[in-house]
Amino acid sequence: MVLTRSRSNANAQGAPAPTTSAPKAAPKRKNSNKAASEPVAKVAKTGSATDLAEAKETSSAVAPTKEDETSSSIVTKSEDKVATPPALAAPATSTIPAPVEVASIPAAAPTVAASEEPSVHNSNSEHATLHPYEAVVSDIEGTTTPIVFVKENLFPYVTSKLTEFLKRNWAAEEMKTAIEDLRIQAAKDIADGLAEATPIAVESAEISADKVQQDVIACIGWQMKADRKIGALKAFQGYMWKEGYTNGDLKGEIYPDVIPSFDQWKSEGKKLYIYSSGSISAQKLLFGFSQSGDVLHYFAGHYDTTIGQKVEAESYTKIAKDIGLQPSKILFLSDNIHEIVAAKKAGLQAVVTDRPGNEPLTADERAANIVVKSFSDIPKPASP
Repeated sequence: MVLTRSRSNANAQGAPAPTTSAPKAAPKRKNSNKAASEPVAKVAKTGSATDLAEAKETSSAVAPTKEDETSSSIVTKSEDKVATPPALAAPATSTIPAPVEVASIPAAAPTVAASEEPSVHNSNSEHATLHPYEAVVSDIEGTTTPIVFVKENLFPYVTSKLTEFLKRNWAAEEMKTAIEDLRIQAAKDIADGLAEATPIAVESAEISADKVQQDVIACIGWQMKADRKIGALKAFQGYMWKEGYTNGDLKGEIYPDVIPSFDQWKSEGKKLYIYSSGSISAQKLLFGFSQSGDVLHYFAGHYDTTIGQKVEAESYTKIAKDIGLQPSKILFLSDNIHEIVAAKKAGLQAVVTDRPGNEPLTADERAANIVVKSFSDIPKPASP
């Protein structure tokens, strides 16, 4: 029988001598072969001189058998008979540290580094399937064109050059029309109770051109800060961008996966359209003066907010009617989940583009839609 050492030497010194009654059989250990090969001297010590005397007497009283001679280091255990091997008790002043039983800790499962996010996100087969379609209507910002191009190139171009642009083109008829549209929108915003809205005065003998220009700058400034998708603002921005594109200050940026997809759709006989909150003139400038050259020949038509707001289902119903197709035969592409919801409500098929810098999508939004990182990831339509 193997005796276990108590947790501290102090407890060992005060422990009573073991009784002669047979203890319960110790549970089998996985390393029994190792234990069997160790010498009897490895048996834990009780720390009592009386234990040493009793152990010696027991050892001299029991004659070793032939089997004992062969395996003198093995302690034989059974349910009804226990052979007590000779054991040496540790002196009371023993400094041998108590053996520590270390719990076996199962090895942790290997950690596999997560691979890059899949290009196509969807968890519901019903939402992951496209049906045959005959036309594609695409957004621009965050879809065909990086959102940073708009925010870091187009918008700063307007704010940084606005004062000089107003002075240089003040007498132009196009300028007068653009300012009148802004003035009408400003009056509507004030009537609607928008706190930021400011009126635009009308130039007269009492009101100078400089005062009107300052009103225009203030009006455009707060609307751009709020990133409003208002026709009058977008028209004025397009007016300014026209100068930037034509003189080479601006070049439209298009994702590299867009043109190959346009080519593929065109080869399949599908018609391509643009629907953006930017004015139609601004859309044509971006694609007409792009880094890929003039790519306007791909498009059968353009739509802006004059047909309706992009978050309203009615706008997509009007577009489908204008194109001359059933809504289900049109595929809409956008980074804006609210536009996707509106298009699907009108019966269009839709795919969300998850480009760098776009607004993050929730898990539920990903589960309810086809979400791609590239036009090349858009699934092929299921067979009819």
